[in-house]
Amino acid sequence: MIYIFIGEEDYLIEEKLEDLNFKNKVVFSLKDKELKQKLTQYLNQRLFSTEDICIVLKDGDKIDLDIDFLNFIKNKNVVFIFKQKTEVFLKKLKDLKIPHRVEEIPSLSFKKPEDFLGFLIKYTEQHNIHIPTKILSALSEVFLHHPTILLNDLKKLKYYKPNGTFTKEEILNLIRWPTDSQIFELVDALLDRKYENFIMRLKREIVIGTKIESIIGFLYKTLLRILLIKKIKPYQTKLLNTLDIKPAYQWKLREYSKKISEEEIKKILQTLSDLDRKYKKFILKEEDFVYEFTRAIKSS
Repeated sequence: MIYIFIGEEDYLIEEKLEDLNFKNKVVFSLKDKELKQKLTQYLNQRLFSTEDICIVLKDGDKIDLDIDFLNFIKNKNVVFIFKQKTEVFLKKLKDLKIPHRVEEIPSLSFKKPEDFLGFLIKYTEQHNIHIPTKILSALSEVFLHHPTILLNDLKKLKYYKPNGTFTKEEILNLIRWPTDSQIFELVDALLDRKYENFIMRLKREIVIGTKIESIIGFLYKTLLRILLIKKIKPYQTKLLNTLDIKPAYQWKLREYSKKISEEEIKKILQTLSDLDRKYKKFILKEEDFVYEFTRAIKSS
């Protein structure tokens, strides 16, 4: 049987290859000038094997496969991998009456969470993983720019609970989140200007139930301590000791103080104060907090 995978997502292609369930799989490049010789040698080595083998041929684009070669592999299990659909190749298979199956591999590049959500709904249905849409919606936001991390763990869920529906608590415990459990990591991403990373971590904290007031309070307290360290450099150690801060955290605060100016800290503190006031007065909704905060710090 000839299989044709069309797409560029290595993760999903590898997943499709696993689904074929061939124990013996070997990969060759169609660009290799000695391909037929190497294939012949490999097949001769497996001549008396009772197990099915699968030949994977990559780099298929812009390669004109001759009829002789297609006849050579037509009775084998072969997977062709193309980045784009090739009508010429498909026509040759049809003319030669070679059985084949075409599968287009979707892209894992999503601009909006709702696009990723649509993919996740189909993906979980195909893999028989039962997760409420509301939870999938939250996951689509947190993992928007890290889809393979999520997909890799979703596949493991079906072995944990094959026929049941997963709860929010189970998802939080079983999925390997793209951050550790400490909200402290937010500061690293913020001060390193890794805004995409910062947004991901911020959304993650909200999804797992960290209150907006707690996030604002933590960031405000940490930035205020950094500001104090910058303003009272000769007394840093004494100041940190009076705040009863652990040595590792003291070191981090000193390092942070080198990454950001007093003016930048004051602007972020003002932004946090404004957002806190709006949130407490119900002017700012929880779902708008991430957007408003990141918009403000990027423009400052």
